[in-house]
Amino acid sequence: MSALVRKDFVLMEELNKTVVQSLVSSFALDFLLFEDKKGGDVATVHNVREYHNGDSSIHLSDNIKQEYANRSDYKPVKHDANGNVVLNKNGQPVREDQYHSHSNYIERGKADKKLQQAGQLYDSYRDQTMSQQENRQLDHIIASHEVHNDPGRVLAGLNGVDLANQDTNFQSTHSYINNLKSAHTIDTFLNDIVPKTMAKKQADIQKNQQTLLSMPNETKEQRHKIRELEAKIAKEKGHVEALASLNHEEMRKADTKARSHYNQQINIEYYTSSKFIKSTGYESAKTGIKMGVRQALGMLLAEVWFELKEHVPALFKDAQDNFTLALFLDRIQSLAKDIWARIKLRFKDLIEEFKNGAMAGALSSITTTILNIFFTTQKLLGRLIRETWSSLVSAAKLLFLNPNKLPAGDLAREVTRILSTGVAVAMGVILNGHLANVMMFPFGTEIAAVLSAIATGLMTLGITYFLDHSELMQKVWDFLNQYKSEARKNLEYFQKVNQELDRYLIELSSLEFNLSISEIRQFTDNLESFTCEYERCFVLAKEVERRGIELPFEAGNVESVRSWLKKL
Repeated sequence: MSALVRKDFVLMEELNKTVVQSLVSSFALDFLLFEDKKGGDVATVHNVREYHNGDSSIHLSDNIKQEYANRSDYKPVKHDANGNVVLNKNGQPVREDQYHSHSNYIERGKADKKLQQAGQLYDSYRDQTMSQQENRQLDHIIASHEVHNDPGRVLAGLNGVDLANQDTNFQSTHSYINNLKSAHTIDTFLNDIVPKTMAKKQADIQKNQQTLLSMPNETKEQRHKIRELEAKIAKEKGHVEALASLNHEEMRKADTKARSHYNQQINIEYYTSSKFIKSTGYESAKTGIKMGVRQALGMLLAEVWFELKEHVPALFKDAQDNFTLALFLDRIQSLAKDIWARIKLRFKDLIEEFKNGAMAGALSSITTTILNIFFTTQKLLGRLIRETWSSLVSAAKLLFLNPNKLPAGDLAREVTRILSTGVAVAMGVILNGHLANVMMFPFGTEIAAVLSAIATGLMTLGITYFLDHSELMQKVWDFLNQYKSEARKNLEYFQKVNQELDRYLIELSSLEFNLSISEIRQFTDNLESFTCEYERCFVLAKEVERRGIELPFEAGNVESVRSWLKKL
């Protein structure tokens, strides 16, 4: 875009260059070299959970999918000492419940039993101390079944039995609450299971009470049935009371605390593992190389097109006027030479573009991976991140290195130009995504790319013209140019001093001293005979005084010379 800085702003010529470069790099090569995926290329704990929760559009590698499919059974088949499958009396394999036979589970159960007997066992689910008579069970706050089948846990390679049976995941509570909660999550249990169960039991209690009133009690058997129904009603009332005593807020706090500790372990284990670091490094390097190739190849193809555009009309003219194979081959040879010459002139720029693109690609891949730790990125966001980093790398390089030593205003203008171009490209990418979804017909994708490139070119040119030619922005750049570093001020000061000295020397050289050849020779010999600068200055001062030459300072007076220099 450096050509846009010049005074003569040829709209169509610049539009052509901008559109071609945008079309080749951002909309053609991008689709050829990159396959943007929902969720990025690196698996994260968040994304594997979302994928197995039903969002199959999220990208996961086959290795990650297979890893989850190959996880062990929740209740594996039991084997004897000889490795044979243990069968029950019905001939079915016996399965082990590893989660409820874990040593930590057993020890915590014993400890909580002692606390209950002492009247000191606190049930955070109900925010109360359990009575000694209550039926107690030890609950996994995060259900053991959920832990076992958690894709994040499998991805991190942690043992589910050990994770589920930590003290942070235990809570003793009423046995009915534990049984009803089962493998449900806290939200499902409180929002769905509890209300439905209470409503059903209350309806059953009311129905049974009505039945009880109409039951005969004349015989022993009839009275026995009444007692059974009364016991059933009492039991269901106990269940309703237990559910009604639940403190939803405290129960959610217990769940949040347990999950926070659980997820922290998984995240630390996975995101510090060689598995994640290698995958991130590989994908960022691959994206960096692709981005570098895209940028360099885009510039190369654009230069080839510009050269072709100049030669093709001449080829057509020759074909119409006087076509000969020799002339055609000569034209082709000339075209190839001109293309090669043009590429050689831009070779350093191609290398620089590759380096900038590679860095931008690597950073965009890392950024996408980091974002996917917290939420799932869409395909379009991946492209936007890539284009944004492309602009940021170029802007940062210019801002911090400032290779052309631009003053503050000019530097701010160029950085703003780069960032604005990045915004224009990002808007073009968004437009392209929208048009591609709308133009669902043959060549619709290609037409969408061309229209997006034209829109990007127009936005880029509009912004560039505004930055370079509007009076408002010129005032801004001029204002910023006033702020210079001390080194810059000193450099400009000595440059002015040097210019003034050069001017005086030119004036002195143009003076006619009216010296004869013998006088000139004598004057020269006098200067050469002295080796001390002070003595030479004395000779020059005498000659200036004798000739009546007016100087802006007093000859031979160092302070006078310094005072004159300070005024420059």
